[in-house]
Amino acid sequence: MDRSAEDGGGPPTAVAPGPAAPHPVAVPQQRSSSTGPSGTGPSSTGTSSTGTSSTGTSSTGTSSASSTDTPPGPLAPPGQQPAAPRRATDGVAVAALISGIIPAIPVTLVLGPLALIRVGRSGARGRTLAITGLVLAGLWIVAGAIVAAAIITRPPPPKPVALPQVFSLRAGQCVDSGASGISGVHVLSCGQAHDAEVFATFRVAGSRYPGAAALQQRAGRGCVTRLSGYLNPQLPAGSLAQSYIYPGAGAWSAGERTVVCTVRSTSGPLVGSVRAAAP
Repeated sequence: MDRSAEDGGGPPTAVAPGPAAPHPVAVPQQRSSSTGPSGTGPSSTGTSSTGTSSTGTSSTGTSSASSTDTPPGPLAPPGQQPAAPRRATDGVAVAALISGIIPAIPVTLVLGPLALIRVGRSGARGRTLAITGLVLAGLWIVAGAIVAAAIITRPPPPKPVALPQVFSLRAGQCVDSGASGISGVHVLSCGQAHDAEVFATFRVAGSRYPGAAALQQRAGRGCVTRLSGYLNPQLPAGSLAQSYIYPGAGAWSAGERTVVCTVRSTSGPLVGSVRAAAP
């Protein structure tokens, strides 16, 4: 009789002969107790297997879960930190930018530094806005300085040249030169004693001033060709002399191109017109 079976009350352990054979071990049965409807007897379930690498398991068919557990909240994706809250924008920085665009330069110069101080203390957004407003104010100041310098350094416009009244004379008028020469001529009746009589006027062509000598020659030739058609042929020859007035450089630059042809007496003032009678 096996002594171990008597002492332990369990099934005997089988040992296979031979030194190379493994020693299979009988897996004890797992027991679970449950109460039936009457609660009077235990019931056991289990499976057993013999072998070298597997063991049997038993399940009671019960699960435990708490119905009062609170479901977990949303979690951030792995490796990603939760987003930081968005900082507010400082209102003074916005006002500094707007005043720099308008431009309200004195306002920008006050609000810009104030906004930078506020942003530095509070950590709010708006530093870039304040700096942009100050930069715009600086650009407006530079632009204003350039315009002011251009206005100040610009030469004054040339004063209009006061043209002598002689260039407004017309053929057939009798004039006195006066004490100031041609600039002081005045028109009077040809029946009165006078210094000269205008027999022709014409304009010199060209836009560029030809010079005093060239202009004098052109004025002389133009007056000579017009004198014979104006004079009374009954006047004694040699008693009259012609003269002419032409614009100088100043009058030419002012747009004057008129040449005035006059005839004078060689023996004294003229009385009456030297013009030929109309046929």
